[in-house]
Amino acid sequence: MNPRVPAPPREILLGCLAAAFLLAGCGSSYRDHIQKGQKALEEGQYRAAAAAFEKAGRRATLDPVLYYNLAFAHLALGEKTPAMAAVEKGLEIEPANTRLHQLKAVVAYGNGDWPAAREALGAAAAGGAPETYVLNARAAIERMEKNYDQARLLLHAAMRLDAAYPPAYYNLASLYLDHYVKLLPQAYDLFEMFTRQSPLPEAKVQVAADYLARISKILEREAPPAQPRNTSLSAQRMAEAARFAAARNWASARGAHIDAVNADPLSLDARLALAAFYVSRGDSAAAGTVYIEAAAKIPNATTDLLYKAAEAAIAQRRPDVAAEFASRGLARAPGNYRFHYQMAVVRAQQNRPGDARAYAEYCARLAPEPFAGQVAAWAASL
Repeated sequence: MNPRVPAPPREILLGCLAAAFLLAGCGSSYRDHIQKGQKALEEGQYRAAAAAFEKAGRRATLDPVLYYNLAFAHLALGEKTPAMAAVEKGLEIEPANTRLHQLKAVVAYGNGDWPAAREALGAAAAGGAPETYVLNARAAIERMEKNYDQARLLLHAAMRLDAAYPPAYYNLASLYLDHYVKLLPQAYDLFEMFTRQSPLPEAKVQVAADYLARISKILEREAPPAQPRNTSLSAQRMAEAARFAAARNWASARGAHIDAVNADPLSLDARLALAAFYVSRGDSAAAGTVYIEAAAKIPNATTDLLYKAAEAAIAQRRPDVAAEFASRGLARAPGNYRFHYQMAVVRAQQNRPGDARAYAEYCARLAPEPFAGQVAAWAASL
């Protein structure tokens, strides 16, 4: 699970243990085992650390930090059952220990026990665990349960709270790479932004670099063939279309607009001019089709074009097409409530009420009133 297992800071650990000495009435033997365990933890010698903390536990049972460290050592060894047992012992001593609840969530996640992981994260959040950590960890759970949209929204929320929180960048990039085929360029950007954060574990930086290379190859392989572009002819036909429209020669104006698009298929101006022509003639369906084709064929489509294309696809009851454009827009502008609303509508059309509700609730947090209240009421009805 990202973020990584929270290691016990040395100064906090030693301060807590000093109190434990007094409570337990222990002597030098206990302190020796603690020191050996702490040194072994710092050196990554987890088997020796676990053995030392086990021996210390036989001499003192009133220290939750001891059980945190014991659980941490077992978890690092992949021993989830004794790790959970140590966590539970620690929580018996101090039921509100936030760090133990965080570690319990990690162990439960490793066991695939999603309800227990969620419950532990809730307890950790109530105890004051960093909200970015909790959101990121919840996203990991939702992803494992294949609730990809909800994982995405949790990561968006984490990034809204802290734009420099590295795990959210890494996990959102990984989510896009694995589960959102059309968002590979955004996955690339997020991995690149992740590598610029500091400090980062060297191993994670290398993994991100490997992903960047992999995505580059995919994008290069799947790049559409180059299309012939006659920009001057396209501009000429657009000027002719304007003159025909001024003369109210609508058939010729339409033909000239279509010629302008055919002359330069990648011209956003030509496609928008054709869409505007259809709007002026009261043919919103034809305009919508132009927006959809433009968003599909023009690389790096603007967020405004993506929004219009998604709206058109929703109106045409083509939710899969609408989802593609709204999702791309959301990746480009995660703070734009209009894309969240579109995704909510699309998921409702696809009979996915849980995802629709999640997007609608997120939209309600971003949108201005009275729209926010209207969306919140709709979300509650889903």
